Amino acid sequence: MDSSDQIERFLRSRRRPGLPEHFVIPHYCGYSVANIAPTIGQMLGVTVQHAAPPFPEHLWTPLAQDVSCVVLLILDAVGYSQLRQHLETERSIFGGLATAGSLAPITSVFPSTTVSALTSIWTGQPPLRHGFLGTRLLLPKLGVLANLLKVAPAAYLGGGRLQDWGWEPDSLVQVPSLASRLTASGVKTVAHTRLSFLGSSLTRIFLRGMDTLRGYVGLSDLWLNLSQTLAEREPNEPLFVGAYWGGTDQIGHVYGPDGEYAPAALRQVARSLKEDFIDRLPLESRAGTLLIVTADHGQIATPPEKVVRLPHHPRLQETLLLPPAGESRAAYLYVRPGEEPDLRAYVKAHLAERFILVKTDWALEAGLWGLQREIPSGLRAQLGDLLMLASDGSRLTTRKEEFPRGGLRGHHGSLTPEEMLVPLLMARLDRL
Repeated sequence: MDSSDQIERFLRSRRRPGLPEHFVIPHYCGYSVANIAPTIGQMLGVTVQHAAPPFPEHLWTPLAQDVSCVVLLILDAVGYSQLRQHLETERSIFGGLATAGSLAPITSVFPSTTVSALTSIWTGQPPLRHGFLGTRLLLPKLGVLANLLKVAPAAYLGGGRLQDWGWEPDSLVQVPSLASRLTASGVKTVAHTRLSFLGSSLTRIFLRGMDTLRGYVGLSDLWLNLSQTLAEREPNEPLFVGAYWGGTDQIGHVYGPDGEYAPAALRQVARSLKEDFIDRLPLESRAGTLLIVTADHGQIATPPEKVVRLPHHPRLQETLLLPPAGESRAAYLYVRPGEEPDLRAYVKAHLAERFILVKTDWALEAGLWGLQREIPSGLRAQLGDLLMLASDGSRLTTRKEEFPRGGLRGHHGSLTPEEMLVPLLMARLDRL
């Protein structure tokens, strides 16, 4: 497969009986975000053992000769179709990077959500191996359903932290990180993230093993800090730099990925990337440097009329032992004993055009979370009995009504192409 169109057709063609034909299945064997870390390791001469394989060589070896520095830029929620539309309508640095390098689609992981996908990016492992299986998870040892974005019990977001319950972030993800493997092999590692994220539990999980963490306030100082990191590198010193921008995800959540707001956010990133980073970067800082631009997942429009509020469906709610875990578009359902037939009948009668139900054990066999066959009991307990997947722009919430600001008009987590296909854009900065 040589062209991006061929790769896209291939990724869209992979089917699982029982799932809608338009669903995109994660390709953990070579075309997913879990394959980024092993590929970066290969570029820098480090074998990332016991992880997913690298990308197929034709995707990256033409750009990797004499690379001593890799910069990984993660643009949260920028899907492949969104970037392609941007390239068709805008003259921007992304088009220049694609022309000088390469652009191809890859898949996110399942669920297609930030916590799972970023952990896969930073470890080179699918979710079933690294253990960060979703935003809301049952923590069996604590006996609590937790919101891991808030790092708090899901039912008490204003009243305590998981650390107060005896939970430690390091206990959730125990597989080695890309940064720790690179550092052990003599590669310097630097990560750029929001200043407010420094010291947080999620940062401890995502960026374990980094030599240096640098915080930024906004786009402008992100690029200036990134330029400084490259300028401080000794000639030919092996260096890996990770940078994350979440503003594109926030815009998509608030306004939706359609319309004028999300494209405007991407134009802003493109302008500032060019003007405040690439155009200002001296030749000596570009030497041997490969830039990789990707995303953790995409987004799909989730308008208010598509929201399914569990309290408005009391019979469905009665069949559940716990509130839904996982994601609002990929819910892990814990079913009361003997209630599964009624749950299935209710969904078929009232929600069949919006959600599908599959057995969790079937989804595991289908490889949605990864291809691992032996599953630790603690991880299996976190996935529930049934998986409820949104097939259109719907989502499931436990709230009777939305927040005053109007709720989330864009979301992710399920297996639609909008959520699952993300860009892999690579270019040598010394060839621009």
